[in-house]
Parts: sequence; C-alpha cells; structure tokens
Amino acid sequence: MELYEINPFPRTTGRFEDWCFENEYPCVAYDLRMFAFMKSSALVTLHEKRMLLPADSLLILAPGEPYDFRSAEREHPFDLYCLSFDLTQEYRGSSHFRLPTYAPLFRPEFLVDQKIRTGLRDLSNLSLPRIVRDAPGLADKVRLVWQLFEEKPVYYLERCSGIIKELLFSALPDRAITDTEEEPGAVHARRAIRYIEAHFREPISEKSIAAALNFHPYYLARLTKRYFGVTPYQYLIQCRVGEAVRLLLHTDQPLGAIASACGFAGLSHFSTVMRRKTGLTPGEIRKNGHI
Repeated sequence: MELYEINPFPRTTGRFEDWCFENEYPCVAYDLRMFAFMKSSALVTLHEKRMLLPADSLLILAPGEPYDFRSAEREHPFDLYCLSFDLTQEYRGSSHFRLPTYAPLFRPEFLVDQKIRTGLRDLSNLSLPRIVRDAPGLADKVRLVWQLFEEKPVYYLERCSGIIKELLFSALPDRAITDTEEEPGAVHARRAIRYIEAHFREPISEKSIAAALNFHPYYLARLTKRYFGVTPYQYLIQCRVGEAVRLLLHTDQPLGAIASACGFAGLSHFSTVMRRKTGLTPGEIRKNGHI
C-alpha cells in the first residue's frame, strides 16, 4: 500500500470522561485505533512497557496491539476520545465488526482486514504504534470526528475520513514531534522519567534525580512538567503508589515489606501517601481487593 492509497473508513467513535480506572487485562482491538488524551496526563502500557503521555497527546495503534490506560494521578483523571477506522473503504459494508476485547480472549482470525498488517508494513513512514505528544490541535481534531459522529450531518462519514487522513499524515515523522523525533528538552525529560521508573524503589528524591542526570532540580522539574504534565517528585510518588497497589492486590507480602520494596520511608509514610493518593489505607486496599 502507498500513502496516496489511504482513504480511511471511520467505523465508530467513543468518548470516556474522567477516566480513572484500569483493566485487569490489556485490551486488543480488531481494527486501527486512534486515541486522544485530554485534560490530564495518562499512563499508557504497550507490550508491558509503561509510558507517561501528557494531555493533548495522540496514540495510533495497529489492529491486534494490546494496550491499557490509567490516570497518572487519581485526583486528575483524563478524558479519552477514541476513533476506530480502516485504512481503506474496502470493508465499508462489513457486518462482522467486533468490539475490542481483553487480550486473553482476542481472536486474530476475526481481524476486519486480514491484509492490513501487510499494508502497514509497506507503509514504513507510518510504522505503528505511533505517538504524538503535546499536540492540542490534533487532539481537537479527534474530538471533532467524535462530534461529527454524534451529530451525523450530511456527508459526515466523508468528512470524518478526510480528517482522519489528515491526522495520519500529521503524525508522520517529518510533520510532528514523535516518539522518534524529539527536541532536546523532551529527550532530557524522558531520561528523567526513565530514571525514575528504574530507581523508584530506592531512597531517591527530586534532588538526587536531578543530580544523577546533571541538571538543576528546578530546571528538570520545568522540563518534565512541560512534556509529561508532572514534576519528578509527582511521578516518583505515582510509580511508588502504583507498585504498592499491585503488591497489595496480588501478593501476601506484609505491609512493612511492601513499604520498603516501594521506596517509602516507613509504614507511617506509606499509609499517609496511600491515603492521600487513593483515599484508602494500604490495609483497606488489600481488604477491598481494589481501589
């Protein structure tokens, strides 16, 4: 498939306000998906790799790609807009369209377009998944497609097709800052995020993170806030809380051991932070079986 042959067929759209939950298993879709994260940052997991996307970011996924989302901070949920589409109009009348499912239940034989993977491999400039960070103009266009689907004016499918094609071309490497083309500030901010993800279990602080990366704490905080919507300290706490919740729900380790394993200063600090971020104490999370 060549770029000029792309003529998207929009299948459906969705809007999810104040997203603050996560699924037990990753989801998998049977067609292409485009997500716009708005209002707040989101933690996105792709192939067991977690990344932080700031508000107004786009994520484009190929069929069969497992994904999972959750809010970066419980008190700041994000709004999610989703577009479901094919690259061509060939399956416009298809009646066997299936909704996304959990990864263990995914049936690859039911992909809407069995040829789409070959077509995507041919489109080397549009390798997926593709991420476009901090792009409010593009995120607004995703929302516009959702509005057109809701209102269904004359020729709304044709208008949506044109907007989706424009979004796809805007995500090409020579048209936007993507995961593989980033300005220096974004690279430095990403280094900080990755450092925190690798060392959050250790007794690190915002000051020691900056020192390890040879930056002033204030400068580094400005960078991560700009590109990821959080300061190093805020993301450090998010990582510790997320890991603590996982251990509380899926292991029988003592609370003191979990506090230590997640980098908290002690049980009192552990309990205080967990209550502030989740509204529950560690013991209550374990007892309830969820947050």
